[in-house]
Amino acid sequence: MNKIPEAIKHSQLLKRLVLDREKVEDQGCIEELCLDLQSHQVIGFICKSGLFGREKKYFAWKQIETIGADATLVNGKPQQDNLEKNNNIINIIGNEVWTDTGEKVGFIVEYIVNIQTGEIVYYLFKSNGWQGVLDSVYLLKPEAVSSVGNKRVIVVNNFLENPQYYSEGVVQKLNQFQNFLQTDLVRTREHIDIARNQAKKLAIGFQEKAKVVQKQAQEKAQVVTEQAKQKVEDFQSKSTEKKTRKTQPSTDKFSTKIQEVITEAKEKIDGVKSQGTNKFNSSKKD
Repeated sequence: MNKIPEAIKHSQLLKRLVLDREKVEDQGCIEELCLDLQSHQVIGFICKSGLFGREKKYFAWKQIETIGADATLVNGKPQQDNLEKNNNIINIIGNEVWTDTGEKVGFIVEYIVNIQTGEIVYYLFKSNGWQGVLDSVYLLKPEAVSSVGNKRVIVVNNFLENPQYYSEGVVQKLNQFQNFLQTDLVRTREHIDIARNQAKKLAIGFQEKAKVVQKQAQEKAQVVTEQAKQKVEDFQSKSTEKKTRKTQPSTDKFSTKIQEVITEAKEKIDGVKSQGTNKFNSSKKD
């Protein structure tokens, strides 16, 4: 499906079929655009229908719903009250172009219309070799036009010092550029959405990974704590065992020494007793 262009030439609208959007009835073909030269805006158009095109209808530009490749769709009924008012409107095509310094530049051959608003984007004029300018078609901004008559147009000379050359591809390039900007905007928004989703996924993944790492760290800390506790208990047990081993020989030695002293003391006592008995017996005999 072809995209609706943003701008279109006046000549491309002429003889285009007009259809009623609701009833899908043929309203005729566009014969003439009604251009308000004060505001530089197309306010409507006149279309012909019937035998030999004798029946004329007027539609306001705001009644246009869409301008397609083969037809223009309109909403509402024709505004016949405005037909007479706009039937004799000045057609600027063919008017001579003069500067406000009194020089003849060329003549108007075409104009480009913004489809959405009906505003004139550019007038196109053909040069007659004015000031050495090549005999070709050039762009003329609407604000350059200072006054319009039935046969002539006067423009501000400053706007024509460096006239911009027009080629058939200008409108297409304008539409392509606008489509490119629109497409680029859509793609940029898509990229932003993708980036946001990826960032969100990364954040969720990071949080989950952080939880796993935290759990692993807690488990490892618990194992290390238990191992340290076990080592402390083992060390205390070994220390107690060593103390016991060191104390036992000393006690045995001390007990043996005491026993020796007691035995020696008994022997001495027994010796003393024996001597005393002997002396007593000797004195008794005497």
